[in-house]
Amino acid sequence: MACTVNSNFLGFVSVALALSCAGQAPAPAASHAPPRAVASNSTPSPARAHLRVGTSGDYAPFSVRDASGTVRGFDVEIAEGLARDLGLELEWVSFRWPTLQSQLQNGEFDVAMGGVTWQPARGVLGYLTRAVARGGPCVLGDEQAPRVAVNHGGVLEAWARSHFADRELVLVDANQTLPELLASGRAGAIVTDSFERKAFERPGWKSRCEPALARKVYWLAPNHAELGVRIDDWLRTHAERIESAQQHWFGDRQPLDALGNLSDLLARRMAFMPLVAGAKAKLALPIEDLPREKVVLDSAAASAHQVGLPESEARAFFALQIELSKAVQRRASEATTLDLNQQIRPALNELGDRILTAVVEARSAGQLAKSSLSDLEVLSPWLNEDERKRLLDTLKSLGR
Repeated sequence: MACTVNSNFLGFVSVALALSCAGQAPAPAASHAPPRAVASNSTPSPARAHLRVGTSGDYAPFSVRDASGTVRGFDVEIAEGLARDLGLELEWVSFRWPTLQSQLQNGEFDVAMGGVTWQPARGVLGYLTRAVARGGPCVLGDEQAPRVAVNHGGVLEAWARSHFADRELVLVDANQTLPELLASGRAGAIVTDSFERKAFERPGWKSRCEPALARKVYWLAPNHAELGVRIDDWLRTHAERIESAQQHWFGDRQPLDALGNLSDLLARRMAFMPLVAGAKAKLALPIEDLPREKVVLDSAAASAHQVGLPESEARAFFALQIELSKAVQRRASEATTLDLNQQIRPALNELGDRILTAVVEARSAGQLAKSSLSDLEVLSPWLNEDERKRLLDTLKSLGR
């Protein structure tokens, strides 16, 4: 099937950044059915739609459930403000980390809010919002211990498996029991993260944390993309309120701005590249397709002109994106069960649209010209310093 290159404001980036239409056009955006309405107990008042929020209640400081069943935490505060401002009735639904994805797919709630970390396997399902915080894995106790305990079913389990492949892993379903395992000696170390560490650590325990590169987001159920965009818009326009909640629950502020959002989206795209390489290898597809790249870049330059981006600088930015993506694919291939055409490419298409919007937003805010290498640190797992410097130069050019 021939690939059609879109030339409208958003569509061209789907192709330009993903190079994903080799065989199919970008998938259309998902539609959002209105949330379930509930009957009002008061005759004069109209019924309000529910915002069903899934949370675990076991992950401080994002979501903790007390003995009475009340949940408190950073994401609880954000959910309450969000629902109030959108005119929605807030309804809490419990999830367990090992079953989070299946519960989301089954429609048990509209959005997961409880310290959810962005990762590619989640990025192909539903809609993941702008990042609201960044953190990194931490190890408490003796890193050389033969037994290491970690919460079952989350991102930290995958990290523990890759970093402690030669150890015995103790997987727990009750995340809050981890400190007791270490205190009692049933585990020599536990894996947590930079947020939860403050709630878990005790005097005398050693601790070490990885760089804070993992992004916390809100995960919308499939077919809830419209609601996801509404939540994203709320997050964008309430940065001060969110940073105030960060100060309260985390003890510091992590600035939320347009450039940070752009860096995060670029990092999400690069995180897919090892999976793209693995999927292409499985299908015996080449990494490079020069004729296709030329068509994509020509279309990208024309579309960038329509939205007021400097044409030559925009072409250089998109060309560099293609080049860096191929470089990541060549040096990192990861086996995956994700389908290239049905899952990975549609996710890259959506990221492409959002990256263009983020470029325009960051440029309008005057942040591109002032960007620095530290702003692109989140890309360091995939791009080396020289590659990040090249990307920085193109961003600065776009900001002039």
